[in-house]
Amino acid sequence: MKQQRGFSLLVVLALAIVLSVVLLGFFKLLPVYTEYFAIKKTIDEMVVTPGKTEGELRREFRNRTTVQGIASIRPEDLLILTTPTTVGIGVRYRREVPLVDHLGLILSFEHEAGTPVLESNP
Repeated sequence: MKQQRGFSLLVVLALAIVLSVVLLGFFKLLPVYTEYFAIKKTIDEMVVTPGKTEGELRREFRNRTTVQGIASIRPEDLLILTTPTTVGIGVRYRREVPLVDHLGLILSFEHEAGTPVLESNP
């Protein structure tokens, strides 16, 4: 008598449910992390050129957010330290990501470039 091999229907269903949950989380978190990396890139590029005023840096950030599609933070949320020779820009923010019904995630992000401007404690 030949022994059957393979997955049972219950195992296939369980794997499908697990895969669905993982994919749901991935597709919900992907835009949040994409936006974070856009914010990080924008801030890193802005500190390269010292000598700009705080107002100029905020205006530049506003212009870049329009192009990059950044909606989680505003130019007013940036912590900026500027001198004629150095620039420091930092940001700390939270994003709430709803998953299903009454279940969601709260993600905290922080980034600074140039001269340190963020305190060690949030």
